Amino acid sequence: MLEETRRFYEKIVMRKEDSKLPDSGEVPITWIKIFYKEYPRLDQIALQEPMKQEEADNLSERKSEREYSSPIDFRELSTILNSCRILDKESGRRTYPSAGARYPVEIYPIAFNVDGLENGAYHYNIVRNSLELLWKTDLRKISGLIVSPFVSNPSAAIVLTSVMARSEVKYGAKAFPFSLIEAGHMGQNLTLAATGLNIGSCPIGGFVNETLS
Repeated sequence: MLEETRRFYEKIVMRKEDSKLPDSGEVPITWIKIFYKEYPRLDQIALQEPMKQEEADNLSERKSEREYSSPIDFRELSTILNSCRILDKESGRRTYPSAGARYPVEIYPIAFNVDGLENGAYHYNIVRNSLELLWKTDLRKISGLIVSPFVSNPSAAIVLTSVMARSEVKYGAKAFPFSLIEAGHMGQNLTLAATGLNIGSCPIGGFVNETLS
């Protein structure tokens, strides 16, 4: 990782103390109020009605769920992971875009309660379309630190990391934002795949970095 990228990353790392509420215990209004940018003095051109799609519109059904009551099974997890796959091994083309086709982002599923899959941390081997068991252990007690204290009883977490050097050789320090953009595309694939299976999901950025590292 380039030194300037490392320095930037260290500035945005979230630690345990950063994930707590203010001393008052009250959530600041700036945390929960949604703000919109508008240009009220300019002409407004209304969009036309969208064209009908033959397939189910998972975009309109997608929403962030933070409370879960039942486990998912391994086939469902496999289907969700398969939304981020290689389409053509010869060209390396995948189901999501990547700057310069460098594909630095890696997928690490964590199973808390998945029927047919042992609890633990895995790496998704995208070439073999398989899971590699990294750590066989029950991580449910620290799921709040791995995912978020505001998410209860998750069946699994899908962690996205970046091998920055893959992109740095071509784009230098721009590899950092390109990795974030790629992770966003992948996250959309994963959440829409879950929605198509009627499985709740919730993208999380405010996790505790040191827990995952």
